[in-house]
Amino acid sequence: MKAKLTFLIISLAIFSAGCKKEAVELPDALVTSKTNLTAEFASLDQKMAAAVEYMGSINMDTTLIRAKLLELVNEFNDVTEFAQITPAGIMQIIEPAVYHDFQGSDISLQNHVIKAYETELPVLSQQFLAVEGFYAAVIMHPIVKNNSILGGITALFLPEKILGNIMKPINEGQAFELWVMEKGGKMLYNQDVSEIGRNLFTDSLYMDFPELITAGRKIDAEESGTTSYSFYKTGTWEIVKKLTYWTTYELYGTQWKLVWVKPE
Repeated sequence: MKAKLTFLIISLAIFSAGCKKEAVELPDALVTSKTNLTAEFASLDQKMAAAVEYMGSINMDTTLIRAKLLELVNEFNDVTEFAQITPAGIMQIIEPAVYHDFQGSDISLQNHVIKAYETELPVLSQQFLAVEGFYAAVIMHPIVKNNSILGGITALFLPEKILGNIMKPINEGQAFELWVMEKGGKMLYNQDVSEIGRNLFTDSLYMDFPELITAGRKIDAEESGTTSYSFYKTGTWEIVKKLTYWTTYELYGTQWKLVWVKPE
């Protein structure tokens, strides 16, 4: 009996080892892109956390809050707008001045506002149509003091701008390309700007390329890996096979899929 049990344990160990997914060695450009994106958001996130603590300590003095938002605006050029949100979801203070007209806007029904106030935790939104009239994403930190929500602050940004500033220097003049989609298929960044904002799984541009959609589903579901698909060569109507690697950046439960592709 003991011998049979030992044999069973060894067999299960061998089977588990055989089923274990081998780690994929990602291209340096992809690793560097994720590292730089992580550093960019970590810096922004830390400064927002400090601002939240500061605002809670000054009894939400609006003059001091505006000064703090201006300080953040001057520090983070890739962020379009910083705002202070009331507990009722009203954009009370916004900087820079070009967006002052949107002060007083009610954003209480936006998903990230609801989630931040319900969980009392920071949120990275998916891309959405902002009240300012363009598609963007936002990081929101709730301001919580003595178990009460005093409001929140938001950093509104264009994903394609932040990602472009990170990725263009990496792949400029190279044979490979980089693109990014949020989990669910929305294209956040692409060297072919006409693809930004399209959904990989629903847009008519991609419907004639089942290999691409299959690859997209795999990318969407798994943290990292490699695959291939056929699609247009960037800037042309020529269809080529593309070798693909991807990795995942995640912040507060929201995932971005960073993808490296090269025509084979």
